[in-house]
Amino acid sequence: MDKIFQNSVYGNTIQIQVPQLNKYLAEIYGVLLGDGNINSYKKGKKIRTYHIKIAGDLIKDKDYHENFLKILCEKIFHLKVNIILTPKMNERFVVVYSKNLVEFFESIGFPAGNKIKNKVTIPLWIKENNFFLKRCIRGLIDTDGSVFRMSKKDPNLIRIGFKNFNKKLLDDTREAFIKLGFHPSKIICGAYFVLSRQDEINKYLSEIGFSNKKHLDRLNEFIAL
Repeated sequence: MDKIFQNSVYGNTIQIQVPQLNKYLAEIYGVLLGDGNINSYKKGKKIRTYHIKIAGDLIKDKDYHENFLKILCEKIFHLKVNIILTPKMNERFVVVYSKNLVEFFESIGFPAGNKIKNKVTIPLWIKENNFFLKRCIRGLIDTDGSVFRMSKKDPNLIRIGFKNFNKKLLDDTREAFIKLGFHPSKIICGAYFVLSRQDEINKYLSEIGFSNKKHLDRLNEFIAL
C-alpha cells in the first residue's frame, strides 16, 4: 500500500504514506483494541481534531510507552509521536495526531469512536494470518492482559489472563487463542478468561511473548520465588 494522503491537523498539511499491513501494524492494532482509542471530534467551532491514543499507567507503563510504543509508532507511521502525562490521574498516553491516520484505521476495520458501542474487534486481515494474529494478541495481552500466580502456595504455577468489556472482542480473542492451539478457560463473569496450563504458558512465551516490560518483570519475579 503506497498511496500518499494529505494530512490536515491544526491547520498544518503533512504528507503521510499509508502503513503496510504487516506484523508491526497488527501489534499496534492489538494495542489499540486493548488500551487505545481512535477519535475524531470538534474542538471549538472550526478545528476538528483527529488522533489515535494509547493509555497506560504513569509508572508501570513508562518503559513500554517510551521505549517501545513510541519508537514502533514512529517506525510505522512516520509521524510525530507525543507522550502526554497526567500525574494527578496516574496516567500516561501515546498520542499521534493525524486525520489520514484515523481514516486509514477506519479503512482497515477500526472506526473512530466508542470501541464497545462499535463492537470493534480483530479484523479478518489479521485473523487469516497466524503471524499477524500472534502479534495482535501480544498487543492485546500487553495492554489488557495480566500475569499472576495461581496461588501463593504454588508460586511456579503461572496464569496469563485477558480482561475486556467488549464482548465481541473478548469472544474473538479467546477464539484466536484456540485457533493458535491454546486451551483458554471459558469466559468468566462475562469479562475475562485465562490460560492456566503450564505447558501453554511456555508456548505463549516462546510463540507470542511480551513487549511490555512490566509483564516480563512480573513473570521473572514469580520465577525467582
